[in-house]
Amino acid sequence: MKSEILVMDCEERGHFWLTLKSDYRILFATTAEEGLEMLSENVGLVFLSLTLRDMDNMEVLELITREYPSTPVVIVAPCGAGEPCMCMEAFNRGARDYIKKPHSADVILGRIEILLTGTDGSRERREVPSSAEAMQGGQYPDIPSHLLDGVLKVRNFVAQNYFESLSLAAACKMAAISKTYFCRFFKDITGHSLRSYHHAVRVRMAEKLLSDNKLSVTDVAIRLGYNDSNYFSTIYKKITGISPRTRKASEQYIERNGEEASRFKGKETFLCPTSREE
Repeated sequence: MKSEILVMDCEERGHFWLTLKSDYRILFATTAEEGLEMLSENVGLVFLSLTLRDMDNMEVLELITREYPSTPVVIVAPCGAGEPCMCMEAFNRGARDYIKKPHSADVILGRIEILLTGTDGSRERREVPSSAEAMQGGQYPDIPSHLLDGVLKVRNFVAQNYFESLSLAAACKMAAISKTYFCRFFKDITGHSLRSYHHAVRVRMAEKLLSDNKLSVTDVAIRLGYNDSNYFSTIYKKITGISPRTRKASEQYIERNGEEASRFKGKETFLCPTSREE
């Protein structure tokens, strides 16, 4: 197990880093040359400051990611550093995350928690497509592939495990990306926030379950992971325009009245004569 964290920062902040209450050994280097010499297979995470003066910082980033591609690098930018250009350049050159000074111990420990303990795939139940498969045809050319991997991992987890709850914190940990950039990239890819996407997936599954005459609306809600059927009904109506009870009644009406009524199927405005909105 990788047990060390390397900090490359020329400013006099060694005491701050070395006194962090972490289970990992902190290595501190004040020059790029010194830090590159400290790199080894035992280093599980690198914090790279953009204030190093003995080498070009982006070249240092590329050297680290080329020699140790599995070791995540967090860029530490000085206050006032140009964004978003510098941020995107760092991501495109292999950085996993980006923070700005001044930063607190809680911020640093949060990054350590995400990047060093958030890579466990034990929650995954099925294989999900790799970023290379998802990016065929350059679908997401502006998102670095290593960040896209994490976002797609969460997206596919939700699609395959829609009945499970997934908090934003857990999603960021699964993707190994900070909250700010996870939310940004997730919305770029799906068009939704994490919560909105989760609801959309559940409603899509509800369309199939509501056609089963053996299942009540409450049964469907429970199968989708909603503990409150009224809340499920509210979400379903907000997305589709009609209530699940109306949808279910229309399915039953179509089934009873055969082919003539089937031409209405799928229309959100169709209401069978005996149904009422919830």
